Amino acid sequence: MPITTVIFDYGCVLSLPPGPADYEPLRAALGVEAAAFQEYYWRHREAYDSDALDTTAYWQGIGRDAGLTFSAEQIQKLALLDCHLWGRPDPVMVEWAQVLHARGWKTGVLSNMSRNVGGYLRRTYPWFELFDHLCFSSELGIGKPDPAIYHICLKALGVPAAQALFIDDREVNITAGRALGMPGILFRTTEQILPELEPYGLAASMLEAKARAAPET
Repeated sequence: MPITTVIFDYGCVLSLPPGPADYEPLRAALGVEAAAFQEYYWRHREAYDSDALDTTAYWQGIGRDAGLTFSAEQIQKLALLDCHLWGRPDPVMVEWAQVLHARGWKTGVLSNMSRNVGGYLRRTYPWFELFDHLCFSSELGIGKPDPAIYHICLKALGVPAAQALFIDDREVNITAGRALGMPGILFRTTEQILPELEPYGLAASMLEAKARAAPET
């Protein structure tokens, strides 16, 4: 069955992966040591991304873990810095999604994402409107790799699993999709993914996106 649809993860696929320097403004605003920052940041993230915790509860939870208390103003600043952390699109991947859209392919986003970040991205980047469906965990109360969120995304796109290529940066999420019959590619870089797109007839569109996204000299 030929592929008709490409479903993208957002974080570290459509967006650039944050490096240590990218986390630094948020770490400094939190006021925690670098060695402990990642543990605090990710400890409650699954609950935050599935909307079991709202923005205030998430940051206050980090505060309790770190022995700190944050004011409403501090939480607002932390939440905005968090949006900036994930608001760095990969120009090649975004261009590729637009090339696919122009060529008549269906596209979707299936991402574990808090309401705060999801709302920021919807407001900030008009290209999100080009996707046929955005499936964010916080808006559904479930996240990857729960099979239910894959079913919801596929139903919204109106395609069977076998026709939807899923691209994600976590093996566990790719494995969950494959269990439902979705072909998947584990994403690392646009260079790595290019030959893996060839069997699906998508390599040429990626090359076009690379050419379009290349800085002019």
